[in-house]
Amino acid sequence: MPTWSEILNEVMLSLKSDPFAIDKVRRKYLRELADYVKKPIILYATRWMDYPVINPLDVQITWADKQAFMETVYGIRDKELVLILHSPGGQIEATQAIVEYLRKKFDKITAIVPDAAMSAATLFALASDEIIMGKHSNLGPIDPQFVVTMPYGQVSISAQSLLEEFERAKEEVKLNKDNLLVWAPKIQQYPPGILEEARNAMELTKRLGKEWLTNYMLRGDKDAETKAERVVNFLSDHRELKSHAAPIGRDKLRELGLKIVDLEDDQKLQDLVLSVYHAARIAFQLTAAHKIVENSNGRAFVRVVLPPQAQQQGKQG
Repeated sequence: MPTWSEILNEVMLSLKSDPFAIDKVRRKYLRELADYVKKPIILYATRWMDYPVINPLDVQITWADKQAFMETVYGIRDKELVLILHSPGGQIEATQAIVEYLRKKFDKITAIVPDAAMSAATLFALASDEIIMGKHSNLGPIDPQFVVTMPYGQVSISAQSLLEEFERAKEEVKLNKDNLLVWAPKIQQYPPGILEEARNAMELTKRLGKEWLTNYMLRGDKDAETKAERVVNFLSDHRELKSHAAPIGRDKLRELGLKIVDLEDDQKLQDLVLSVYHAARIAFQLTAAHKIVENSNGRAFVRVVLPPQAQQQGKQG
């Protein structure tokens, strides 16, 4: 298996004679992977582990990604797809739109997580028929998060924690009205309507997770609804998992009832998957690319975000 450093050396050597080597090396491994599994591949990867990231939205799942998937699905006639996911998550509604589009196009989707697919990207993976993961791979909690502007800056708050905090405030004020003096300043910092938004986000996330698991990964299982409920309840329980960034490995996911395939079971597959992954990470490290959505036929949608100083120079020029 080519290591990260070996693929980097391959890219750097090729760049001496070919300015497009970064893309060509990645596409070479994507094509080899597709030839090996005899199915089309779509890579969805962002630079969320590589810096700098100018705006977190640039590396998250957004509505614009649906257009990217439409671009990369175009021309694929197969009814089975292999999807490589490397993402921190993003907008639940955008994830829903992309999943519903892909599931209308493909009868079977195999998700591969070469490193990590967190938050809404975990939800994305739950819409597959099986997930291939390595010993090092992780999914994450799917409890919705809200970015709230506080006097000291923006903070990310779990929807579940938010609801529980309001309930605790209500109970303490019932016991002693003087507690209102403690809670009022804190509660007033939150924007109007946030409680309803938190409830709706939690309900939507759980509904989608259960629906997708029942319809796809657990299809035909007589206990599908019970298993789907157990999986979704665990993944959305902030009280149990403590952190939205908590890594959840394949052993726990298999224990919950998900169809997990060990990447190491097929050495050739592992070599090719990690080669694609390394090549994508190298592209983020050597260029201003923030997101790559690309198929094994060479059709790609790449989001490039220039640093502010480069944007300013471009305007002046």
